[in-house]
Amino acid sequence: MKVTKLGFVGLNVVKFDEMRRYYGETMGLGEEFVERNSAYFSCGPDHHAVSLTAASQPGVAHMGLEIAGDMDLSDVAKRLEERGVKTDLLSDAMPGLASALRFCDPDGAMIYVYNTIGQSEAGLARSGIRPQKIGHIAYYVESAARSERFYTESMGFRWSDWIEDLFVFMRCNKDHHAVNFITAPYRGMFHFAFELKDSNHLTQAADLLAKQQIPLLWGPGRHGAGHNLFIYHHDPDGNIVEYFAELDIMVDEAAGYYEPRPYHEDRIQRPKVWNRSALARNQWGILPAEEFGPRALNQTKE
Repeated sequence: MKVTKLGFVGLNVVKFDEMRRYYGETMGLGEEFVERNSAYFSCGPDHHAVSLTAASQPGVAHMGLEIAGDMDLSDVAKRLEERGVKTDLLSDAMPGLASALRFCDPDGAMIYVYNTIGQSEAGLARSGIRPQKIGHIAYYVESAARSERFYTESMGFRWSDWIEDLFVFMRCNKDHHAVNFITAPYRGMFHFAFELKDSNHLTQAADLLAKQQIPLLWGPGRHGAGHNLFIYHHDPDGNIVEYFAELDIMVDEAAGYYEPRPYHEDRIQRPKVWNRSALARNQWGILPAEEFGPRALNQTKE
């Protein structure tokens, strides 16, 4: 399988009306399709980047991964079944998605893979933060090493950086990461993220969140692994949402190094294993409160 990008994230939501206003008005995504218990929002040319479905408990429902257009979904299903992965080949899987292959990863995260998705008619909203695209999703897993093997061997991802053996960043295209996995005693989504244009756009986003009395959980800062600028906050259902800019870009897979940046630690920045230090998390030095994420990741080693 050759995954080409993270296409969308589906959320189960409790505060449906508040979440709809947040993703449509605050974030500035285009409301593409709405029915009684669900809403779909676009972030560019694709039919949707985020979907909301009313539920009794909040959290991630699924993610969608686009694969190369010349790959037949039946062939992909056969190869996954040979690896012991149960699959379902679906037609009319959801609004905008005519056909898709559905399966779960080793930790039970539901995945839809597809060749093409319908085009957006809504585009972006006229106001709000208006991100460039959906960037990545991070999951809590039983074993980051096991997840890295599955996504490499079954789905064609490559690892971009590790923080010791705890946290792995994985890419499917030139962007430093599209999925992240962190070893933890619980399962589900850690956070998901949207790319902004630049540092000015990030500042404007922070100001807009402040005007709406949405406090930042962490940031602004610059991560070590991936080197992106970041801010984090909660959406109305309590999901951690990241806005980022200036993510590392792989020059090409044969060259094996990232586009040079003045703030890189190494003269030639390649995928590597970082120590669990403060600088791996934030080059500007400030770490988040413990409630932001797994305590193990906040325990730094100098």
